[in-house]
Amino acid sequence: MKKILLFSFLLLSTLGVMAYETVIIKYPPEELWQKAYYKKFGNEAILQYVPKGQTHENWTRSIFIHAYNYSTYPIGIFMANNVARMQKMNPTGKYKYIRVRDNDMIAVRCTEQYRGIPAQCEFFRGTRAHEGTISIQYINRDKKDFMHEYNKWYDIIKKAKYYNSYYRDERILDKAEFFELW
Repeated sequence: MKKILLFSFLLLSTLGVMAYETVIIKYPPEELWQKAYYKKFGNEAILQYVPKGQTHENWTRSIFIHAYNYSTYPIGIFMANNVARMQKMNPTGKYKYIRVRDNDMIAVRCTEQYRGIPAQCEFFRGTRAHEGTISIQYINRDKKDFMHEYNKWYDIIKKAKYYNSYYRDERILDKAEFFELW
């Protein structure tokens, strides 16, 4: 009996270490998106998706995902810090919060060209995952297109979710729609 209890304790205490977490984005079915950039360093991971045929350096629309494993910042502080940093990089447009929840916030803004940074519109979302914090940023460098597709892309960014599994092969297997965070 002691052996069974000890084994159960050891198994339960290691489950958190073996967990795999992914983020899932449902792109519009009529569009093909591809991974343009991915890098993991320490407890951080950065991923960039662009429409098929575009590149990491040359794109018109992009989704950036930045994941911070073990991050414990409250989402409000996380968003305030990131919004202030991005506002400083291009002060030509102010962020407006369009979704505010304890563990999930979305802000939106459009900017003009500024010091080599192209004009663009974007949704910036900060959310709490099971084991850290994730930001998801959709950027469109065509303001007219952004406004035309506003509701569609807001819905896509809002519905992007994370999935936590203790088994790598249990995950959703459509590689075009998710990436491993940590």
